[in-house]
Amino acid sequence: MNGSRRVRPSAGLPARFTASLAARLSARLTVRLTARLTARFTARFLARLASRLTVGRSLMATAHLTLVVGASVPAGAQARATAALPALHHVGLNSVDPDAAIAWYLRVWPTAVHTVVAGEAGVQGEMLLLFHRVAQPPSGGWRDELHRASPQSAFWHIGAFTNTSTLPARLAGTGVRSLPLFLSPTDTGSIWRSGQAPFTGTLTAGQLATAPVVAPRDGGFSYVVAPDGVLFEFTGGPGTRDALSHVHFFRERPLCTANWFVEHLGMELPPVRDTAGVERARGAWTPCEVPYGEAGWPSLEPAGTIRQPSGTVRYANGTMAWYPRQCVADRCGAAAPLVRSRGQALDHIAFVVRDMDALFDRLRRSGVRVLEEPHPFGTTRAFMIEDPDGLAIELIEAG
Repeated sequence: MNGSRRVRPSAGLPARFTASLAARLSARLTVRLTARLTARFTARFLARLASRLTVGRSLMATAHLTLVVGASVPAGAQARATAALPALHHVGLNSVDPDAAIAWYLRVWPTAVHTVVAGEAGVQGEMLLLFHRVAQPPSGGWRDELHRASPQSAFWHIGAFTNTSTLPARLAGTGVRSLPLFLSPTDTGSIWRSGQAPFTGTLTAGQLATAPVVAPRDGGFSYVVAPDGVLFEFTGGPGTRDALSHVHFFRERPLCTANWFVEHLGMELPPVRDTAGVERARGAWTPCEVPYGEAGWPSLEPAGTIRQPSGTVRYANGTMAWYPRQCVADRCGAAAPLVRSRGQALDHIAFVVRDMDALFDRLRRSGVRVLEEPHPFGTTRAFMIEDPDGLAIELIEAG
C-alpha cells in the first residue's frame, strides 16, 4: 500500500502474537502512513504506543503495522475515518504552449518526467501537473508592477521543497530569475530568499522595530515566475528532501474553508498536540470567522503578506495550507474578492475519491456548485465542483 511501512517481526515476540497485536492496533487506530509522514515521527509515535502498552521496544518490530496521519478518530466520524481519505491526483494548468511549459518545468526540476494522462500532457514529479492548451494567454498570471498575480483566485502558487541556498546552481543556465523579496514597507526588494533577511521568521511592522539583527541563514522561501505567469515557490533548507509537491492558497475565511473540506470532502484537520507531546483529534474550527492578522515580512509585496489566520487540511498523500486573501482594505488600491479559478493559469486541483457516485449525489444535495457532471477521464470517470472561494476541484473516481 502506498505510503505504508513494513516492519519485521521482533525476535522478542512470537510472530503470531505480533501479528495479532498489529491487527488490533490497526483496527483501533484506523489510520495509514502517508508519504508526508516522516520516519522520525513514526518512530516517536511507535515509541509512545510501546510505552503505553508496556510491551517495550519489541513493539517497534510489529509485523505489518500500518499508521495513519492523525492519532485518533474524531467522535462521530468513525465511518469517515475508516474510509480512505481523498488523494491528490494533479494540479491543472492552462497554457498557450504546453510543450514549452513542460520543457521549463523539466529544466528547473530535472528529476520530473514528461507524461500524458487522460489525453493531457503533463509533468510527473512528486505531484502531477497537467496542462490544457488554450488559444489566449490565461488570466491570473504574475504581474511584476503589482508584485502579485492579478486577478487573484484562490490559488496562490505551486512549488517545490528544496534547499534554496543551492537555488542559483539549480537555475544556472535556465534563464530563470528569483523575484525580489521585501523586508519592510520601505524596502526596495533587497533579498531573493527569506534566509537572507536580517531577522528570523516573518515579522510585523511593530516587531521589526525591535527585532535583533542576525546573520543570513541557509534556506528559506524564494519565488520565480513559471510559464503563463504561474507563481512558483521554492522553500526549504539544509536537510530538506527535494519534492515537487507544494500548493498554497488564498482564502476569504481560511478556517471556515478547512471545515468545509472536512465536512464535504472527508479530509482531516491536523491533530492538536498538548504540552506533553500527545496528539488528539481537532474538532471543527468554532468560530471559524476570525479577524485577519497583521501583514508580515519578508514578503513578495512591499505591503507585506497577511499570514493569519491560516488553515490546513490533510488528505491521503499530503496537506494543503490556506492564507487570507491579500487584497483587503486599500492594500491593492481597493478591496478585491477572489475570482473563480476556472480558466486561469492555475485552473483546478484534482483528488482521487472512492464511491464517486455517492459523493456526487451528496455534494449536489448539499448545494455545492457543480461545474462538470460525471464524465470519462482516461479509463475512469470524474466530475468537477467549485468550493466557496471559487476554487475548481476535480474529483476522480478511484480505479
